[in-house]
Amino acid sequence: MPNVKLSTGADLYFETHGAGEPVVLIPSTGFSGECWKPSQMPLADACQLILHDPRGCGRSSAPQKVYTINQMANDVAALLDHLGIAAAHVFGHSMGGRIGLELTLNFPGRVKSLVMAASGSGQAPRPGADCVTGPPHWLLQSLAAHGFEKTLREEYCDSSSMFTDAYRTAHPDRVEAFFQHVYATHAKLPEYLHLVLARHSWEATHRLGDVSRPTLVLIGDNDAGRSNHLHQAEALRARIPGAALRILAGQAHGFPWQAPEETNAVILDWAMAHA
Repeated sequence: MPNVKLSTGADLYFETHGAGEPVVLIPSTGFSGECWKPSQMPLADACQLILHDPRGCGRSSAPQKVYTINQMANDVAALLDHLGIAAAHVFGHSMGGRIGLELTLNFPGRVKSLVMAASGSGQAPRPGADCVTGPPHWLLQSLAAHGFEKTLREEYCDSSSMFTDAYRTAHPDRVEAFFQHVYATHAKLPEYLHLVLARHSWEATHRLGDVSRPTLVLIGDNDAGRSNHLHQAEALRARIPGAALRILAGQAHGFPWQAPEETNAVILDWAMAHA
């Protein structure tokens, strides 16, 4: 589908597939909507699946020299306006969950339900040095020492951050195929830095008590590396009124791609339960 120029200033690429309950998938830092295609497309058999490239990723762009989580949440709201959709179910992975949370806080009437997948509410609940506002030291050190592509490859392929050690050992071909697929439309270094700055300068922990939409916190039990998303998931569960927590056994940060059938079943069940 073509790009649409939104009122937020973003020139946003999007696709819709299927019909029924609208479900928006918001990807992680730097990923385009293409990241969902190897694994999440079966959802379109049962719902209206809405994919997009966030600003600065893939085929989308924005004139602003500073990106914020608020801007990217507004982009999703403006995209729903363009599609004539009053309210949708929102599934956000990692930074996408932060965007989904901001959307839910600012426009609760536009969100039927929210899934916070391997995500968090800002710096405050992060353990150790990661609670400090600003890009994490480990990321800056890796970018300086290894460059952009090698830093992404180490995170996505060569560590247990995205996929568990057992999965990477058993399926190195799938891990490499995933990297090649997402890297082709991944945000380039300048835009990636805009996105990282947006992610690490945003804070909503103090607002979690204001979330009024049905919320599922979804996390893999091996997602404890670096920023420890297990710790952040517990903060979400404890502070969001009525939030449900689902822990996926044997999964790390990249469970939508390591365990797509299980992930898709959770997304669909949650959306249908709150249709």
